Amino acid sequence: MSNRPNHSLGRSRRTSAENHQPVPSGIPNRLALAITLAVPAMVLGAETPVVQPTDEAQVESFNTTFLKGAPSSVDLQLLLRENSVLPGNYRVDLYSNQVIVGRRDIDFVRNPQTGIVEACLNYDLLHLLGIDMAKLIEQGKLHPEAPETCYDLPTLIDQATLRYDSTRLRLLASVPQVAMARGMRGYVDPALWDSGVTAAFVNYQFNTNRNRDGFGRQVSSNLSLRNGINLGAWRLRNESNYRTGTGRPSQFTSNRTYLQHDVTPLRGQFSVGEIYSDTDLFDSVRYRGIKLASDEGMKADSERGYAPVIRGVAETNATVEIRQNDYILYSATVPPGPFEISDIYPTGSNGDLEVTIIEADGRRRVTKQAFSSLPTMVREGQVKYSASAGEFNSNSDGLETPKFVSGTVAYGVSSNLTGIAGAQVTQDFNAVSLGAGRNTSIGAFSVDMTHSSSRVKGLSAQGNSLRALYAKTFTGTDTSFTLAAYRYSTEGYRTLSDHVLELSEGIQSQSSRSKVRTDLTVNQTLGGRKYGNLYINASDERYWNRGGSRSFSAGYSNGWRDVSYSFSVTQTKDIGSTNSSNDDTQVNLSVSFPLGSRPRSPRAYLTTTSQKHSDNTQVGVNGYLSEDSDTSYSLQGGNSSNSGNSASASLNSRTSIADITLGYSKGRDYTSENLNVSGSLVAHGGGINLGQPVGETFTLVEVPDISGVGISNYTGVSTGYNGYAVVPNAQPYRVNWITLDTRNLGGDIEIENATQQVVPRRGAVVLARYAGKKGRRVQFELLDDQGKPIPFGASLEDSDGKQLAISDPSGRALALVEKDESTVVIKWESKQCMASYALAPQDKTINYERYRLACRPEAN
Repeated sequence: MSNRPNHSLGRSRRTSAENHQPVPSGIPNRLALAITLAVPAMVLGAETPVVQPTDEAQVESFNTTFLKGAPSSVDLQLLLRENSVLPGNYRVDLYSNQVIVGRRDIDFVRNPQTGIVEACLNYDLLHLLGIDMAKLIEQGKLHPEAPETCYDLPTLIDQATLRYDSTRLRLLASVPQVAMARGMRGYVDPALWDSGVTAAFVNYQFNTNRNRDGFGRQVSSNLSLRNGINLGAWRLRNESNYRTGTGRPSQFTSNRTYLQHDVTPLRGQFSVGEIYSDTDLFDSVRYRGIKLASDEGMKADSERGYAPVIRGVAETNATVEIRQNDYILYSATVPPGPFEISDIYPTGSNGDLEVTIIEADGRRRVTKQAFSSLPTMVREGQVKYSASAGEFNSNSDGLETPKFVSGTVAYGVSSNLTGIAGAQVTQDFNAVSLGAGRNTSIGAFSVDMTHSSSRVKGLSAQGNSLRALYAKTFTGTDTSFTLAAYRYSTEGYRTLSDHVLELSEGIQSQSSRSKVRTDLTVNQTLGGRKYGNLYINASDERYWNRGGSRSFSAGYSNGWRDVSYSFSVTQTKDIGSTNSSNDDTQVNLSVSFPLGSRPRSPRAYLTTTSQKHSDNTQVGVNGYLSEDSDTSYSLQGGNSSNSGNSASASLNSRTSIADITLGYSKGRDYTSENLNVSGSLVAHGGGINLGQPVGETFTLVEVPDISGVGISNYTGVSTGYNGYAVVPNAQPYRVNWITLDTRNLGGDIEIENATQQVVPRRGAVVLARYAGKKGRRVQFELLDDQGKPIPFGASLEDSDGKQLAISDPSGRALALVEKDESTVVIKWESKQCMASYALAPQDKTINYERYRLACRPEAN
């Protein structure tokens, strides 16, 4: 195909008479049904068959002369052939090795050698597929100076294939791994990142409680707000809180207000305002200033987080499979010789990798690659950075506000080694930190040492803090050390917060400074989950010149058939303190089971708790009001050794505009009512919409003038009075598919394309606009000026040239028309004619109407 004329991409769909229109995906199914019903009439009414020309390259075809009313000059082969398409420009989803890489308008042209209509892949589309372009240019197969040249993928790359799925509008490319560029897995071109539309929003959570007891009635309310304004690529954010209640003054506080912008070349975020520093090496502090920090979300999946490089040698054209916890992370074909795979993306931070090399003759070689990761680790050659500068600004009153600078940088030195360094500097204080993280066969280790020097009121202090981290999952025993951490700080060590506290108090205080801290988290699966799960959490912390605290908890959970149960023990203890009032041991047992066999049957539960000075038992039931309801309920009764009997009830409903919870409780000498409402209010160019609570990044869906259209996979979300809906969450820098739920739209609404993709930047409010129309579904009986049925395959178009339908073998066409009176154009062979219709008042009790449409001849 490389000798074809050039074709431009990105053109709108053609609608003129000389250009072919895209064929709706339902056409093959409708044709199959029509053919099945019409077979007897076809056979009886067919004239002497005329043999159609064939091409050896053409796949199996149908003799259209057996279709009643289909003239021999009408070429229906492209309609009848599986996954066929008429020449033209189509918007399709482009897949590379079963992974979607984008949506593009692509020209489909007829190959002069084979007569088959094929997709025109130009230079940009090949690059989008993730192909190693440099290798093809070096081989002389690609010509960057002619970017619109059409290339034949199987000719360019051995064993590559290209297939078009017309029913789902997908163009599927399969390319051997050896021909793919490294580092492309999960990659989305920054040119596709969308800053979104201008919008303002308020995300709120309101809670109010009214309690009555022996001391009277008390009311308390709290309103948490997360506000935002997006102007172009800039994002203004504010987090604040308002509290009020009986017997206390109302209080409004702002936690932080900042302005943020992407820094695409550096794969990072620039922030200015009231913000927090990062925590990779130093404790996070609140300050007023600026920050530039890397954003891992901007990187491809193959560059994010940490993963080792997989190396090996293939003896033949082999398949390499990489598994973690029996889940395939990666599968690709490699040529004979050494290979190197650096773009895997593990599903967790721990769990060894199993590498299987399957040779062409079926031989299998299995090896293990150790893998454990810690937050400080990054991939080989990758950089993670953060730089902050500003004025210390704690929420606590009376503290000093010195100016400071702080920064950290981590670099992937090799496949298994990461180095990290950082520094903090302010007046009379500095801290320097160095560390490293390493992946080994027995787990991931990291060690960092921080040295601090401070001076307060002429008194100097210097000290060191050593931190060691460990993480590992032992796949053989299903034991996971999620995190084991140890920190030891000498007496003279200060954090930046310690230094500011001493500046404010004018003394060198040791009361709040940690000396030793140890944390451990262990998860154990028993018998491959057959015998349940066990966990252990433990923490021990000691302070300088005073005691410390210790906590321990362990639990076991399992299920038998539909019954779930769990048991846990939690112990807390103050060390070195004569006051033992905080020491306690709590034992908890819970059991739940369904009350029925339906998927959403109510569940009953029992929970009993025993602890110091108190025993408590609760029984209850929770469920949904109906099988398809978004409203759930909970009923509960209990007894406590301290407060006697109690009962409570709650009702929760998730709607398109908010999440609402109502609750009522009654016990000995008290009653309590509460209301919780959480949601969002979004103002944009199309109006104002209420919605469910939104995340950092979210989507606006627009279906013009059509309300009540649901969004798949988002319970309760639907378009409002203005045709807009608020979809509460989206993943930044990744392809997000937004699909309309069209199952209950009815016959008078038609959506041209119910699925779209958006690629938002972080914090963006992106718009997914759908083309929809309301009208009346009409089956037209098409007659020519002689009163005879219009032939099979004729095109029915509106007065603007937009295709409405294609006639079936009996000369009928089912179409959605937006006007009660109008003129349509019918085209077949080299003929066309016009006809007018005027529909009677609509009867909404029927699915579609029938109308006989006779046309008059028009000039060609």
